[in-house]
Amino acid sequence: MAKVGWIGLGNMGNPMSQNLLKAGNEVTVWNRTKAKADAAVSAGAKWADTPKAVAEANDFIFTMVSDGPTLHAVNLGADGIVAGLSAGKVVIDMSTVSVEESAKVNEAIEAKGAKFLRAPVTGSTMLAQNATLGILASGDKATYEKTLPLFEKLGANQFYLGGAEEARVMKLSLNLMIGVTMQMEAEAVVLAEKAGLDVTQVCEIIAGSAVGSPLTGYKKVPISSGDYKPAFSVKLMEKDFDLAFAVAKQYGVPLATAAATRQNLQSADAIGWGDQDFSVLTKLVETQSGYTR
Repeated sequence: MAKVGWIGLGNMGNPMSQNLLKAGNEVTVWNRTKAKADAAVSAGAKWADTPKAVAEANDFIFTMVSDGPTLHAVNLGADGIVAGLSAGKVVIDMSTVSVEESAKVNEAIEAKGAKFLRAPVTGSTMLAQNATLGILASGDKATYEKTLPLFEKLGANQFYLGGAEEARVMKLSLNLMIGVTMQMEAEAVVLAEKAGLDVTQVCEIIAGSAVGSPLTGYKKVPISSGDYKPAFSVKLMEKDFDLAFAVAKQYGVPLATAAATRQNLQSADAIGWGDQDFSVLTKLVETQSGYTR
């Protein structure tokens, strides 16, 4: 049994923290909105009043937060994780943030004699609940191997990518593909449904075809029903695209197709759909096409 802290109990962090509890670990949690910790506490987790207290009480401290500024706040603030660290502890961040934001947190953690793993995940809230996520990790190899038994309680697929920020770049690369794939599916679905085909059948055919993927499978229901309750919002996808563009600028890589998709995400956000699931791109293409179901 490990002593584990978990900070960030949103759509992904909540089920992931509970999977560590189910595996028999002692888990302490903190979230900016305390009410979001109720489910984990009811399942047996302990509550801590600050990220610092989480770090003081545990050997492994996981973070799963929305963006880089939040990661900095929970780590580097007066009552943050770094203030509660001592030598030998491990901080594992599973968020999607920039390379620069990550490196700054790593520097502060290493100054305390602790270690930092970057471990963003691939997969949906459903995979988080089922503990079948993919985990992309980079950082000190020995620390990764030490943490691997915990990762295996959270995900079915484990990937060690290198000693620094490699996992951040890989995660951003994947999210570019996910966003662009959804734009392509949106256009294909609207073309078919405007020609008179049944949208539910169209989504089934796409998911089962040569271009089908876990993503097209997950998105069959929201697209065919027109219910875009957020599993991953437009605003979060915009944030990840912008982070990827910054990396692309650093390495001199053109992202022309991604740039077009980014403009459509911006259009969806401007209409007022920024908090809806990014598969609302289908509704955007319908609107652009003058089509109403």
